[in-house]
Amino acid sequence: MTNWTIDTAHSETSFSVKHMGLSNVRGNFETTTGTAVTDAEGKLTEVTAVIEVASIDTRNGDRDAHLKSADFFDAEKFPTITFKSTSVTPKDDEEYSIKGDLTIKGTTRPVAFDAEVAAPIDDPYGLKRSGASLSLSIDRRDFGLAWSQALANGSLVVGNKIKINVDAEITATK
Repeated sequence: MTNWTIDTAHSETSFSVKHMGLSNVRGNFETTTGTAVTDAEGKLTEVTAVIEVASIDTRNGDRDAHLKSADFFDAEKFPTITFKSTSVTPKDDEEYSIKGDLTIKGTTRPVAFDAEVAAPIDDPYGLKRSGASLSLSIDRRDFGLAWSQALANGSLVVGNKIKINVDAEITATK
């Protein structure tokens, strides 16, 4: 068994959502921490992650402030988004289905990430590293993120489907 931690300097949690039904607006959470566990054969068995809501960055300060407000994440009351795996199922040598509990704004729902996990390497600094790319889509309303406005054409200012991508480099703990 090997324990791993997310290398925050080499990881990114990003999202995209339709704006007015026209284009995708993208953003990042700058601070994601977490752990992973692999078994004796190197297969992923467990994943946890914590995202700091206040670290949201959409390249627009006014929008970031609105997203941190009670209309959306309510960062003051709910400062983190968390994920804890409940099962990790290999699809092949590099692909997994990672099911678990995602908690946003105090609401926990089961979700399933599709994941690609790279084989570990030894880096030039004597550390064992691996990497993973995870993705899923959620309906934001399932997590109490319901604010939006309807437009005359029936589109919403903020779409309901959120695409989430996590690219994480992990380092084995000594």
